[in-house]
This record gives sequence, C-alpha cells and structure tokens, in this order.
Amino acid sequence: MKWIVRIVLLALWAASIIYVFGIGALVGKFAPQVAEESMNRSAPLLMMFLADYEPCQGVGALECGFQDTTGRTEVSCQAYMGERSAVLMTFGQSNSANAGDDKYIPLGPVANFNIHDGKCYEAEDPLLGPDAEGGAVWGVLADKLIAQGHYDNVMIVPFGIGGSAISQWQADGRFHDILRLALDRTATSNIAPTHVLWHQGESDAGAGTSERDYFNMFDALVGHIRSGGVTAPVYPAVATHCALAIGGESEPAPGAEAVRTAQARLVELPGVFAGPDTDQIQGPLYRHDNCHFNAKGMQAHADAWLSALTD
Repeated sequence: MKWIVRIVLLALWAASIIYVFGIGALVGKFAPQVAEESMNRSAPLLMMFLADYEPCQGVGALECGFQDTTGRTEVSCQAYMGERSAVLMTFGQSNSANAGDDKYIPLGPVANFNIHDGKCYEAEDPLLGPDAEGGAVWGVLADKLIAQGHYDNVMIVPFGIGGSAISQWQADGRFHDILRLALDRTATSNIAPTHVLWHQGESDAGAGTSERDYFNMFDALVGHIRSGGVTAPVYPAVATHCALAIGGESEPAPGAEAVRTAQARLVELPGVFAGPDTDQIQGPLYRHDNCHFNAKGMQAHADAWLSALTD
C-alpha cells in the first residue's frame, strides 16, 4: 500500500509543478533558484490535492507503524529502567515519527520499546512503532542526553503517525487505539515513562483548528495519558510548519498562529512543560522538503529538545 501512496504523491507533485511552470521545471531547464521557486509556488496546489489525505489508508490503526524486527537485536527492558535512565514516550505526527531524510544509529546505550510486541531492541532508524521508514530525532536526542551526562541510558517508546491531527488521538479518534496500546504495553512491562514528548500541529495548522479547540483537545489527551497510569511531565512542542515544498521560506498555514498560540498556552495545564519551538528551524539547510528534517535539521531538532528537557 505504501508504494501506491508514494507513486500518487509523486505524480501529484509533478503535475503541480508542470501546471505552474511547464515541463521545463522537471528536466532542469531552469536555474536552480527558479526550480526552487517553482516548487514553493506549486506547494499550495499540492496541498489542495492532499487536503483530504488520510494517514495509514487501507489498514487498521494498530497496523500502522514500522514493525519489522528483522535483524534487530533484542535487549532486556529492565536494563534501561534504573535511576539514571530516561524513558521517553514520544508521539504526534510525521516529525515525531520516521519521516527524517537521514537514518541514525545511536552510539550510546539506547533501547527502542516496540509497542507492537512489547519487547525492547537496540535502537536504530527506522524506529519500531512510528510510521514511515526514514530517520527519527529521538535517537539523536538520546545520544545527546547520555553524552552530556544527564542519563546513563535511554529507552524510547515511539508511536507517532505522519499526517495525524490532534482529534485523531482523542477517545473517539482513529489513532486512540495506538495510544491505548502504548499505555497498556508499558504498564504490563512495568515501564514508567520519565518524559512524554508531543510533536504535532502541522495538520491542525493547515486545517484551521481554533486555539480553544486545540487547547481543549490537548487537555483531554493529557487526561487519557494520566488514566493510563503515566505520571511523567508532558512536553508539547510548538510545531506548525510544513509547506511540502523544496527551497526557501514559505508563508505559514492559515491556522498556524491559532495553533501556535494554543501550544504556547499548554503550560497552563498541570504537569505540562514547554517543549521546543521547532518552527524556528526552517529552510533548505534543515528541512529537505520544507517540512521534514534532514541530518543537519535533526541535530538542531534534537538540540532544541535537549534544551527543553534540561533547562
């Protein structure tokens, strides 16, 4: 199914560029800066085509996420749960999942708890749990936490789904079962998260979710996390930027300011602390498609999380 979605997305991207600038934009007849401009200008048209895009089409919610353990090394979960251990429960949409342009293998003792089988493995990208098959920021962050002496080892419990809206994680939402599975599997394994990291908002910025609705839905989401027995502090990022265009800066989504305002206010909720403002990490130096991070962007993304968790 994934290859069909990729072909459709590629065809829509090509059609949008041809529509705006003609066939020359695809065969290199323009100077690079003109080609970049064509991609930026065609982005709104592409976003129109994708307005009704539904993540994980054709499969059940619990089938979403990378689950292939072939070649993975299983480790003891208990070895990553001491006083000097961090257990990072991470979710949201694509920039919390495996949507990075470059894969990463942690250098330090970093485990990946796979919510789909309840086992721990040596962490490597793509992480087990989230969807997509690229790189994730969490292994990079784990190495930084260890290298700076904050922890001796780190366990990552990731399950983000690309393109997901905050409403889809609610009790009546499509991906709530994934959240429940993560909470149930960690509880059964006696794994107590030390931090809950939420990176999401790009879809809601595009959809025009109001400040009040986003705030209230996040409040409810924290309630579901607490009902699952997780008492760890929750760190929501400020994140709305996803232009799906290659090149320079682009205009923010129409609902970006409302979502950003809501995300900044989430610290008013009990047990919620400020995550990083990743909207500040923009441009082709950091994002390979003006939405998802490349290797340099992953380092900046991880540094932003590091500051949020340690300051």
